[in-house]
Amino acid sequence: MSLEEEMKRIASLVDAKIKESLTGEPELLYSASSYLIGAGGKRLRPLILLKFYSLYRDDELSAIPLATALELVHNFTLIHDDIMDNDDMRRGVPTTHRKFGIPMAILAGDVLFAKVFNLVSQSRVLQDDANKIGQAVKVVSDSLVTICEGQALDLNPPSLEEFTEDFYFKMIKKKTSALFEASAILGCIAAGAPNEHVNLAKMYAENLGLAFQIVDDVLGVVGQPDVTGKPVGGDIKQGKRTLPIVMAFRSAGRKEQELLLSVWGVKNSPDNVVREAVEYIRRSGIEEKARRLASEYLGNALKALEGLPSCRANDTLRELANFLTVRRM
Repeated sequence: MSLEEEMKRIASLVDAKIKESLTGEPELLYSASSYLIGAGGKRLRPLILLKFYSLYRDDELSAIPLATALELVHNFTLIHDDIMDNDDMRRGVPTTHRKFGIPMAILAGDVLFAKVFNLVSQSRVLQDDANKIGQAVKVVSDSLVTICEGQALDLNPPSLEEFTEDFYFKMIKKKTSALFEASAILGCIAAGAPNEHVNLAKMYAENLGLAFQIVDDVLGVVGQPDVTGKPVGGDIKQGKRTLPIVMAFRSAGRKEQELLLSVWGVKNSPDNVVREAVEYIRRSGIEEKARRLASEYLGNALKALEGLPSCRANDTLRELANFLTVRRM
């Protein structure tokens, strides 16, 4: 089975569990909570959890509720992030707060947050072991705190002129890598993996999260809208501080810096000027530099897999890491 087929298979299992979990009254609340999930997504976090679990166990279906919990965490953060960032589009559709209004979107995120712990508590792979349940709850809650810390950094960053790569990596370790790590660690905990393997799982996930976010930020600047579902130069107009934007600004001459600053954070910037800024970044070689850096983190992730059981699940984790680092969508 190819990676694409495996991703679709896992997504189907997780989506069925999500649909089962997100039902109730009032209907509008549950429509809002499942809206963004229904718009797509790769279900990366459930996939990572299930593959780490499958390194040691062959009863994958038992871990589906736990894997689903991680997908709900992810979507909870997306809904609230979109509100805070005042974003209009996500996955090619209007954001949840644009579709349902801010109050209902906040409630939708809160429902997802609550359902996370409901799913953890009903996970069969944890129910017979109080120690595992305690560990799982701690991993999930710690990751949520870390994600909130990352979002706080994102909301109150230095100016573009003072923004550093160190700040960027501190921020994305918290915003992105934290949930990748939680997914890998939970898979190991649920399967009863040895502690040294848990540490390798953390190493894999942290580095994969960094590589993934770098590539995602590259696509947020120079990606094709019909593929990414985001408008041309959306991250620039939103005033986001991402690695390619920072690298482009620091390597630019005065004229190009003035061009970038004229559209950065200006949502009503003329489309032709935004395209000019994006074309400058494309010509500058920043995408290649950022992707090389992502490849370094990829190498660290793949190195961690060498110390883990050799099996099909390990192969899938390797294929996933390569796919996420070279992707163009």
